[in-house]
Amino acid sequence: MNDTPFPHQDPNQPKPGQLGQPSPGQAPKPPKPPKQPWATGDKKKRWPWVVGGSFAAATLFLGIAANQHENTPTASETALASRTSAAAATLSAQQAEAKRLEQEEIKRQHEEERIRRAAEAEAERQRQAEVLAAKMDRGTYEQIGDRDFALLAKDPDAHKGRKLVIYGVVTQFDSATGKTTFRAETGANPGDYYDYDVNSMVGVLSTTAANVVEDDMVTLYVEVVGSYSYDTQIGGNTTVPKFFANIVDVTGSK
Repeated sequence: MNDTPFPHQDPNQPKPGQLGQPSPGQAPKPPKPPKQPWATGDKKKRWPWVVGGSFAAATLFLGIAANQHENTPTASETALASRTSAAAATLSAQQAEAKRLEQEEIKRQHEEERIRRAAEAEAERQRQAEVLAAKMDRGTYEQIGDRDFALLAKDPDAHKGRKLVIYGVVTQFDSATGKTTFRAETGANPGDYYDYDVNSMVGVLSTTAANVVEDDMVTLYVEVVGSYSYDTQIGGNTTVPKFFANIVDVTGSK
């Protein structure tokens, strides 16, 4: 077989009929297209990646859908939320109403207390006015005899609160006794200056005794206070009956 190359044929090029070269009379095969960058293997090697990617995409889609489904309230949940909101609003309204009623009750109680205290004060004022009127009513004082007066002088505390008419003469009414107390000799009946022999202390309002002076003869409308002890000018101590005179009538003077 003649191995001489064909005329004008490069000795370095494959001969016709060699592997990968067309035989004489056969058209040359077109060149293969270049592989894409991502196609690093044949179809058999690429299918696991395609399937895996599809599975991952499907899983991601299903997860997003499930999450959206979970976050979307159902009709029953919406109804429950609506009922809960309505119940909360009702409870709030009930609490507000209860608070309003409680405040009104407190105001009512305070008003009742104010009215009660005002009524008590008015009742006390009327009672005091009645007591004062009774003190100034000469007809509410009793006349007693000499013996009853002697018993009173013996034990003044046993006769506390009695309202009596007594008579006497003022024996001391000065700066030592003060403006609301004077000393007098007293008795159960009117008499002369020297007829009274029971030493007594008499309390009085300054306005009531404004015109009373020592040595005045007086008629006294008194309440019995009880016994009273004081130191005498000579250094002794004595206990005498004490009266409070609501009315003092000056009937004469020494």
